[in-house]
Amino acid sequence: MKNLEAKMNEAFQETILFPREKTVTDFLVKVLNSTDTFRDDDLKVEVIGLYYYAASPLSFLFAMPNYAYYAPDKTVHIAELHLKEHGFKDYTQADLQELCKKMLEENDFSDNSRTDRNSLPDLSGYWENQSGLEHEFLRQCWKKAKEQTRSKVLGFLEASDSSSAVYDLENGYYLPFEVDLDEYLQAQGVRFEKEE
Repeated sequence: MKNLEAKMNEAFQETILFPREKTVTDFLVKVLNSTDTFRDDDLKVEVIGLYYYAASPLSFLFAMPNYAYYAPDKTVHIAELHLKEHGFKDYTQADLQELCKKMLEENDFSDNSRTDRNSLPDLSGYWENQSGLEHEFLRQCWKKAKEQTRSKVLGFLEASDSSSAVYDLENGYYLPFEVDLDEYLQAQGVRFEKEE
């Protein structure tokens, strides 16, 4: 099972994530180079929020000054990346099931008790790494963009759903639900003044 999971991870990265790497990294380079154009004043933006739609994580991304520090009414520009505009098809749960089915067939593994009514694999029975791999992929793109721009801006990834999960793009760490972003940064010795 572990070997199958590793093969699924690799297939997902090779077919879905890695082809999108340059486009996502280029978008993040633009975000980091244009932090001064997000607002209608000259306040320097030092903490970026990168947001995605949880149901389709790499269909679009948008970035803006992180709402934990900056007043939303001062934001005049939000950076957006729609991957369809760059020739990428949105991938669905059915696409991932087909990919899993292909990996199962290539590895002569069959267990019909773990399929749905369409005879497609129930991913929860074979592979649960999608979200973690997507977040790590975005973190790697963020790191590459920071290297290219030499930016010191901090970035936090959040899903546009009710999960409230916040992912530190600098350190690859999920903030516990009960921890406030400001408290988290202060614990690391980083302080930014919150805008009221």
